[in-house]
Amino acid sequence: MLSGLKERLRLEAMLMSLAVSMRLVRALNRDFREDLGERNGIAEIRTSDYAVAWRFHIAHGTLRIARGAHPNPDYAMVYSDIPIAIDVMTKGTDEAFMEAMMNGTVVFEGDLAFGMWFNDLLKKLGNVIQEKMEALPLKRFAK
Repeated sequence: MLSGLKERLRLEAMLMSLAVSMRLVRALNRDFREDLGERNGIAEIRTSDYAVAWRFHIAHGTLRIARGAHPNPDYAMVYSDIPIAIDVMTKGTDEAFMEAMMNGTVVFEGDLAFGMWFNDLLKKLGNVIQEKMEALPLKRFAK
């Protein structure tokens, strides 16, 4: 029971950090703001049992993010359960995502064109964050 709660909280924290990152990058990066202005809709990332759900309202370049499911999102990325969502999101690779799609542990609902755009937006977000992190004068440790 406690490990299930820990996993749920971990996924909630991951999605919260995604939300904060999107807001921050939107505020600081003109290209990302312009990308947000290309489409309007509601994207949702959730588990199939709705235990964890976050929605991203995008309208005319604005971004509103909230916890909880939307009754009719334009697009939903639905993970079969919390451990799968954590695994795929932690790996953060196209390969992990494609594998989850192929074995049916992540499915898409709604407008797939909007979904592809939203997924590309998330990739751009990751690229912007990675660029900024690499530019920081941090001491790097050998791997």
